[in-house]
Amino acid sequence: MSWANNGPAGPPQGQPYGPPQTPPPQGPHQPHQPRWAWWVIGIVIPVVGILITILVSRPGASDDKSAEETTTPAQSSASTGSTDRADQEQQPTPTKSASAAKPLYGPVEVADDITDAGFYLELDTSKPVVVSSKGADVIFSASIGDPGLTVPGSASNLAPWPDPETVPTAAECLQSVERNGSYSAYVKAGDGFCLRTSEGRVAYLDVISAPDRGTGKLKVTVWETPDV
Repeated sequence: MSWANNGPAGPPQGQPYGPPQTPPPQGPHQPHQPRWAWWVIGIVIPVVGILITILVSRPGASDDKSAEETTTPAQSSASTGSTDRADQEQQPTPTKSASAAKPLYGPVEVADDITDAGFYLELDTSKPVVVSSKGADVIFSASIGDPGLTVPGSASNLAPWPDPETVPTAAECLQSVERNGSYSAYVKAGDGFCLRTSEGRVAYLDVISAPDRGTGKLKVTVWETPDV
């Protein structure tokens, strides 16, 4: 009779020897990212990269500012010249200003008898001169009882000044003669008249006194012909 070799029982068929093996522990469960999140990441990252590339390749703002502020001497001179020319074009061409014109003489008072034929006054001189008749620029007389001023030869060189309280300028006086000139006018104390002389000068006659008979008095200012 044979005895079977009854040693320790081996593992079941198909299993390795040794202690039973257990599977390794699994880590924490990772949440599943939704598909749209991957789409957003896939779009945003390239766009950000493009923007960074553009900003890096673009010249700096400080360089732009330096380029704008930097001008050559020729450019600066041209700009200054253009500004000066524009200012000159805007400024009016200087003329002989009537308000700044200095009188040739006056105001000077002249007094003489105006009864009947009156007196003749020459103004194209260094001061008013009473003359017989030749060369006179104006006659101050009261031949018919009413004192008045008359221009010899009936030239329309005499015009009333509308505001005797204000002394006119040479240009204003000349314009008054050109607009309202006549050859004679009745006068009274306080009146003012503008006159163009026979040689083209401008005079202002301020009537101080104008009686029917006796001595009449004028205050006279004379200018050279103004540019108007």
